Amino acid sequence: MPKYYYYYKNEHKVVMEDDAAEFDYNKHDKKDHCDKHDKKHDKKDHCDKHDKKDHKKESSKLVEFAYETSDPITELPLPLTFPLSTQPQVIATATLKDVEKGNVVWLNGLYHVNNNSPEFADVFTRIYRGNISPANLIYQSIVEVDAEGNDDATESVTQFVDVVPTDAKNVTYYLTAQKGPFSDDLSVFAYGPITFTAAEIKQ
Repeated sequence: MPKYYYYYKNEHKVVMEDDAAEFDYNKHDKKDHCDKHDKKHDKKDHCDKHDKKDHKKESSKLVEFAYETSDPITELPLPLTFPLSTQPQVIATATLKDVEKGNVVWLNGLYHVNNNSPEFADVFTRIYRGNISPANLIYQSIVEVDAEGNDDATESVTQFVDVVPTDAKNVTYYLTAQKGPFSDDLSVFAYGPITFTAAEIKQ
């Protein structure tokens, strides 16, 4: 039966048989050194990556925020005080005082629509930058609202990111609503809650 001897070096216990090759302590020490070196190197890499990640997070920040809200509480019967036409009608505005070229503006809009007609209606939601003109249209969506008695009341949700084309002062964004060109004779109404926000973010 082979005998076992116990050797202690650098607080590591090593078991060797009588006929085993001589234990290479130099190799063992080198491995320990490499392990420590690798751990130190990995830690440095981890910290470098962590720092780069943090730096990337800090590179985007909120510069300015503007908003408009109205009619936050709606009750029954649904209000019929805001009839829509086939021309853009302003639901809400948000004005940023000082925008910089290359920044982005995150726009969020919410309003509600009620169709009191016997057939479905098309509703256009638009966002204009600067003033209401075809050249300044930056966003448009179209939804079909069911006829009265069906799903004739719904919400219109808008999200859009506008890249600022040039430095400017007092830039106003307009959230508008209108009936489609083939819904001119229909009774369609906008109502609250209404919210429109504009957040300028530096890249």
